[in-house]
Amino acid sequence: MYLEECLDSVLAQSYSNWECIIVDDHSTDDSWNIIESFSKRNKRFQAYQRPSYLPKGGNVCRKFALSRSKGTHILFLDSDDVLMPFCLAQRIQKIEENQYLDFWAFSTALFQEKVSDAKFLWNIDHEKESDLTRFLRMDALWQTSGAIYERTFLIHLNGLNSSRMFWQDYELHLKALISTENYRKFFDLPPDVFIRDGDKSSLSRSTPFTADIDILKERIEFLEEIINFATENGKDFSPKEFHSIFSFQYFLILQLFLKHGEFSLFKEKWKLYAYQKKISFHAYLKGYYIAAKLKLSNRLKSVTIRPNRKQKIDFPDFLILDKIEIGKHPIKFQS
Repeated sequence: MYLEECLDSVLAQSYSNWECIIVDDHSTDDSWNIIESFSKRNKRFQAYQRPSYLPKGGNVCRKFALSRSKGTHILFLDSDDVLMPFCLAQRIQKIEENQYLDFWAFSTALFQEKVSDAKFLWNIDHEKESDLTRFLRMDALWQTSGAIYERTFLIHLNGLNSSRMFWQDYELHLKALISTENYRKFFDLPPDVFIRDGDKSSLSRSTPFTADIDILKERIEFLEEIINFATENGKDFSPKEFHSIFSFQYFLILQLFLKHGEFSLFKEKWKLYAYQKKISFHAYLKGYYIAAKLKLSNRLKSVTIRPNRKQKIDFPDFLILDKIEIGKHPIKFQS
């Protein structure tokens, strides 16, 4: 439905030295006909269908596209994104001014039906916390098309997990931030990609991945894998980064008990995390107290207890997702 608008926005770029690799995941709509028509109109569009020997999936298609590309810098697009005509020119200018980085991140904005109706930025930058601290609690500063990667770094990162069926972009961003500090943000520039608000902003919503217990368990395992990735790559989380991911873990395992009545599983995970994080016995007991209090209230938002801010580094914040700022900051248009 939106693919043609996306490809038109690529074709309209003021910067002309680009290639666009499009991989159709055997869609059942008219997507392939649209893709073929663009490849016939302009040779910079290269059309592929996912080879039948490869499994279905967004990251599978991205990896295949990457293998067919020749460019030195890689920008991933979703089929309903819309690029501003100056997008590539703006990004290439900053890349040339700031060479030898692993990736560059830019401001993007959200819209519903028309780009002209856009009112909110995807997110904003601020200096009080590290980018990784915010990403670890799902407060993603940039989305799929917000970053442009140096090709060699992206390949060596191996962040496109073909078996991952959820949070694919989130995993890529986290692994990139864990692997390198050699990047720059340019959030002072006007947003150059507009993203359709909808299922993408669900990154900040807890219900879809806590209502189903199997999906919830997968999310819990995901965070454990991210911690293992950090350990394997010699990354030591700062106290605030540690607090973010520990709080997110605690929030998720709480839902095992609160939403699904799985106290034994919550207990097993909490005991493991408390041991791994080396928290005090008092904090360990407090984890059970909060779980019991919330279960009795049966409404997470209605309880009167709040995390002790003096212990915010030592004990998880079970309201951590309240700090997500995605889609909350209005675009400031220049007069």
